[in-house]
Amino acid sequence: MKKIKLKYLIVTHFHPDHAGLAQNLKDFGTNLILHESQVPFVDKLNNFLKRNPKVNFKDIVTGNNIVVSSAESRIFLKNVGIDGEIIQTPGHSDDSISLIIDECCAFTGDLPGLSLMEAHNDQTLKDSWKLIQDYNVKEIYPAHGNSYII
Repeated sequence: MKKIKLKYLIVTHFHPDHAGLAQNLKDFGTNLILHESQVPFVDKLNNFLKRNPKVNFKDIVTGNNIVVSSAESRIFLKNVGIDGEIIQTPGHSDDSISLIIDECCAFTGDLPGLSLMEAHNDQTLKDSWKLIQDYNVKEIYPAHGNSYII
């Protein structure tokens, strides 16, 4: 079996079901990329994990992550062969981000879907979806469920 090295990890938000194994992956040499807006949320997750030891996740070490702004993420991603950007898309949580692949798609984590915007009636959510749509993506990859065309 061929081994594949996972070089980079982007976490859409710092809830245990999305970031719980981040430190384990870092221990194997994976680089965690954080949008600058996510930095304070790493410690919030670490504190949650300390209060809930039964979940059995490791604290995420904060000193050796790659921290980028949206503009810097575009340069970083270009250097690893991806045309895209990491953008802030709050709506599920304040630290939610989405990975945009230019003229293609968006990985949106747990951001409530476009079809649910009316039900949520939340301006933050509407603003996040407007930003995603401004990138002219064609397909959405949510964290849970099937991808869909927009």
